[in-house]
Amino acid sequence: GVFGCAAPLLLRSLVQLRGRSPYLARRRRRRRRRAEASRMRTCWCALLLAVLSSTTPAAGLAYNERRKCPLMNVLLAEATFKKGMVIDVGANGGCEMATALRHGRRVIGVECLESAYHELRNVPHIEKHPNATLLHVCAGNSTRMAELNLASDSLSLIEDNVAHGKERAKVPTTGRVREPVVLVPLDQLLPPAEQVAVIKVDVQGGEYEVLQGLLQTITRDRPVIGYEDAGPKFKKHGNVRSLLKPLGYVCKRSGEDQVCSETP
Repeated sequence: GVFGCAAPLLLRSLVQLRGRSPYLARRRRRRRRRAEASRMRTCWCALLLAVLSSTTPAAGLAYNERRKCPLMNVLLAEATFKKGMVIDVGANGGCEMATALRHGRRVIGVECLESAYHELRNVPHIEKHPNATLLHVCAGNSTRMAELNLASDSLSLIEDNVAHGKERAKVPTTGRVREPVVLVPLDQLLPPAEQVAVIKVDVQGGEYEVLQGLLQTITRDRPVIGYEDAGPKFKKHGNVRSLLKPLGYVCKRSGEDQVCSETP
């Protein structure tokens, strides 16, 4: 009858209305954005693998059992009554990682330089230790590509920090003097269920951005923080004291380093 003839037209009208629905349009846009973000993440990973596979390694520091690590010892003493793991940013050489492991802490070592990361993988009591995790990534305040300037034990993301004086003499005279790297905020990588008791940062001037990328963890767990502060020797991305002061931290000098903890 009439209704039977009208049914196909009514169905087409409903389909058209659904296609024009603002709610459905928003859902389609969200799905497209999620798919695009997924493709971008895949591209980042592919680009990272391509970059690392084409990079000629610079020399990482060999592990030395006799090497002293005064900063890590100070940090662990300050954090005696704090539960949680140790984050070692700039783990080249493995001294601080090994020291924290000997104190019974779980440790995540973060190393930007490819060869230094592989050097650490060859240290049996770090690589095979059940409480040790190694990450080959560069810590920063955003996800982006950058260049690591190579200079023996003074690698830096800031070119000026390897361009003068003693640091300039450490720059390789042959081969690559820069290494393409990917920067990532560590807040995006650290396991959220685990507390952090200590953060140590030694990245030749990039400490400010590293800690910016850890602000969620710092605000949540209030860890003891130690970072290299060689005064005017290195250019810096920002003032770490000013970053931590609003969070209730006070910093004190320990050699060429700063040790920061909550105000008593």
